[in-house]
Amino acid sequence: MKILITGSKGQLGRELAETLPEQGHEAVALSRSELDVADAGAVERAIEAHSPELVINAAAYTDVDGCEKESDLAYSVNALGPRNLAQVCERWGCELLHVSTNYVFDGEGTRPYEPFDPANPISAYGRTKLAGEEYVKHLTSRWYVVRSAGVYGRGHNFVRTMLRLSRERDVLKVKADEFISPTYARDLAEGIVGVLEARRYGLYHVTNAGSCSWHEFAREIFGLAGVEVEVVPIPGSEYPLPAARPANGVLSSLGSPRLRHWREALADYLEREAVLGGRVGGD
Repeated sequence: MKILITGSKGQLGRELAETLPEQGHEAVALSRSELDVADAGAVERAIEAHSPELVINAAAYTDVDGCEKESDLAYSVNALGPRNLAQVCERWGCELLHVSTNYVFDGEGTRPYEPFDPANPISAYGRTKLAGEEYVKHLTSRWYVVRSAGVYGRGHNFVRTMLRLSRERDVLKVKADEFISPTYARDLAEGIVGVLEARRYGLYHVTNAGSCSWHEFAREIFGLAGVEVEVVPIPGSEYPLPAARPANGVLSSLGSPRLRHWREALADYLEREAVLGGRVGGD
């Protein structure tokens, strides 16, 4: 299958660009400088030029706090971008797989969120990503929406930030009352390939298995990397940020591809990225 990837320089986009050819697909990977999804004309020209059978939209404005400050930009990329792709894909007869987030939920639930639980975003990032989902579902008939959470890979991410801070400080304070399923971008890419190869349109939740607080995640990072640093658990109220975060950001894999446990994935990431031994780990 010929697949066009948007946002190819992001953590997920990079993994998709490598994983798809490994699975026998032809991948056309376009960065933001090569295709700005917010530009409807550019989207039309890209689809016409490359004639993909399927488009994976991995382009997004993912700076959660930045979205609060630049809501127009967030809406342009996270909502209007998917709208443009959906309309053009429908006209050209190609499928669209759109990548979304756990931030479409408010986090007040007490169990992992299932795909069709009511969405209720509490941040500009969540609202714009939900708007993007809605455009995709209503403007094209051949769609997949894949939500994930806590994604890390090659590039700026929580794992690298924690390792950098551990070199600068003896004590780190990390939130212990917000829960996620940390997801390795390489595993997410493989899960997405599973979704598209099954050819069953719909809404999916794809994360690594298991869940933890950000505090637990940080402790596991340092334990695997052999870093000695004191990690103090704190409530989110002691670490105020411009954008609200869902306290429960855990997604249920009901009806979706199941990935390996997050601890196993993290260990693989640290080994692959040569973080062990301190050779890598800076932002």
